[in-house]
Amino acid sequence: MRRSLILLGIKLLVSGSLLYWVLSSINRDDLFAAVLSLDPVLLAAAFGALVLQYPVGALRWYEILKLLGFTLGWREIFRVHLVGVSLNQMLPSALGGDAYRVWRTGRSGNGWGRAVSSVLLDRVAALAILVLLLLAMLPRLVTILPDGSLVRSLTILVCVAAASMPVLFFSARAVARLLEMNRFTRRLAPIARNADLLWSKGAASLRIAGFGLLTQLSTVACVWLIASAAGAGVDFFTMLGLTLPVLLTLALPISIAGWGVREGAMVFALGLIGVPAETGLLVSLVWGGLSLFGGVACGIAFLLQDSERQRLAVYAAESTHLSERKD
Repeated sequence: MRRSLILLGIKLLVSGSLLYWVLSSINRDDLFAAVLSLDPVLLAAAFGALVLQYPVGALRWYEILKLLGFTLGWREIFRVHLVGVSLNQMLPSALGGDAYRVWRTGRSGNGWGRAVSSVLLDRVAALAILVLLLLAMLPRLVTILPDGSLVRSLTILVCVAAASMPVLFFSARAVARLLEMNRFTRRLAPIARNADLLWSKGAASLRIAGFGLLTQLSTVACVWLIASAAGAGVDFFTMLGLTLPVLLTLALPISIAGWGVREGAMVFALGLIGVPAETGLLVSLVWGGLSLFGGVACGIAFLLQDSERQRLAVYAAESTHLSERKD
């Protein structure tokens, strides 16, 4: 428990410090004026694009679970995924959504190793699609970003990441055999062994990639619609190129639900094309607010059901007990 509290405290410090830094560097009167000028119709469309991620993300995870031999139905997987979305927004700590997904699927009888593998592979699939999209958008980014070390660094980072993916996937089974040789790393072997499922299963792998692509595009569509509602005047493909690096920074688990990191990254990214910091901050805050609202709405919907409240209570108790044992 002590370790979890320390980690949560660090994340709170990061989020709070970054938010304070961003807010202290903008004109608050201009920010309030931008809030009043938001287009509610476009904001509603942005929320619709955000909500689209929920079933699409569940479908991606569902395909991975089927490849791993799970027989859970689609409705159950969608339900677990939505609870995970809610927990990621409402309880961004050791009781987060990914841990809940592992807990629920692990109790189905297919093994905890496979449950952990399913969630990690789901994350890897999302990250791989993000990197490939960034690779495809590099020519566009070169034309809209100012020349300098930023473009060169981003190009090197994306190219290295894209080139390393096939190496990692093709060497996964060899890594699994090495992990099995040591009793301390043996439990990690199934995760490495199952990594090739993301690319070697034909139509299923294509569906996973397709759902991953649609998830990223719906996120970008949400951000673009928010920017349009704020009058930023940025076209979709430019926003696609600028939002993808922001999503890459959000993959780092160093803040509370991305707060602070998202705001700093979005202000910086939009500032590169001349968008005022106040507008960039507003876009990020609304993006975060819609994500929080969606997560809270999912949470309330499930907490109204006795069966789900009981499951969450058991999950919280078991997670707390496990944290205390680790400490």
